[in-house]
Amino acid sequence: MAFQTQTITTRSSGNLPIALLLLGSGALLWIRAALRTPSALALLPGADGCLTAGIVGVLLALLHGIPYRTALVSLAAPLVLVQVVASELAGSSFLPVLGIELTALGLFGLPLSRLPRRRPAASRPVRSLREAHPSPS
Repeated sequence: MAFQTQTITTRSSGNLPIALLLLGSGALLWIRAALRTPSALALLPGADGCLTAGIVGVLLALLHGIPYRTALVSLAAPLVLVQVVASELAGSSFLPVLGIELTALGLFGLPLSRLPRRRPAASRPVRSLREAHPSPS
């Protein structure tokens, strides 16, 4: 049985602009919120839980091989919507939570943009270096 090998292609530089945008906008959001209100970074337990779930969820998805953009769209975007709704219901500002999460997601994306991207090789027969050994039966 032949196994397909993976070939390494060029670096996935498409993630770099996304990571820089997330990092820059996230840093601006939480710095702006901290300058506006000194206690803005004191998070409610629910907001802290959503923040942890968003960051750890995306990190675990990336560790399992899900592409960066897919992890952002499928995991981070729904959690950000939950954070916005929860912060509106609690009466607190969602800017610090969103800023911290975007900063963390941007920091995850920076090294991922420099890693080579892998894709399966074209299906072709794989030749063995030695002859197949006959079965003993």
